[in-house]
Amino acid sequence: MTKYFFILLTSLTVKSYSQLPSYETSAYPRSIPNEGTTVRHRYLGEQRVKYSKRVHRVIDGRMKQNKDISWPRNPLNKIIWYAVTKGYPDIHRPKAYSSDSLASYISINEIKKKVQDTVMVWVINPNNPTDPNDLIQIPSFTPFDPSSITKFRIMEDWLFDAQHSDLRPRIIAIAPLYQLISQAGIDLGESELFWVKMDNLRPTLSQQEIFNKHNDAARMSYDHWFEMRQFASHIVKESNVYDLDLKYLEHFQDDGIASLLEADKIKNDLFVMEHDLWEY
Repeated sequence: MTKYFFILLTSLTVKSYSQLPSYETSAYPRSIPNEGTTVRHRYLGEQRVKYSKRVHRVIDGRMKQNKDISWPRNPLNKIIWYAVTKGYPDIHRPKAYSSDSLASYISINEIKKKVQDTVMVWVINPNNPTDPNDLIQIPSFTPFDPSSITKFRIMEDWLFDAQHSDLRPRIIAIAPLYQLISQAGIDLGESELFWVKMDNLRPTLSQQEIFNKHNDAARMSYDHWFEMRQFASHIVKESNVYDLDLKYLEHFQDDGIASLLEADKIKNDLFVMEHDLWEY
């Protein structure tokens, strides 16, 4: 029995080392950060949740606190892009959704059409190659560079668990943001490229290392980074009857400062509610 247990343990160890990313070598054998497993969530039943509030946040990778996700060796934008469009070995490719309702899928071709630049190029007519004046136009496609993604939008629920008497957030989905350009070349602002459920993406994030500015030996996965909420963000939406972002609501249109103040108010209201759950 001991012999078979040793063989099984050895095979599991070899598999974990074989899944290591190849962006650097090490002086000693290193396994997947945190053993490549996701952080387990506690069970939540409907009867235990007495309060819920859905909010949307934007994480900007250009901010100092969020620089870790822009680590050139393993940036978050490339991880999510390749996970959705190509998939990683031995990990189920997560489905992409067209909106935050998470009701309808969007195909990979539709995603690429959103971000591919199409330029009409004049070339010699292949049916008349001897005539240099006989030209035709053909489309030329420029592949999308995922490194151009610097912001991510997350949808999360703040849940009060009556059994444990605490208020905790849980990320539901995440979406990379890209610049939406009209056919006339007008910048229409930021838009969600696609949405992906966080639970479907977490197996990939748990096997991808994020930079740890404090200690290279204390390695951390992207899944742990999100679960420990090591990011800085700002609120752009809370659940409302119009299902609109703060900047599109009547009181905050054309007033960026007012929408930012409202976002801080929402953040403070969540803090106050959690604080009022206890008596001191």
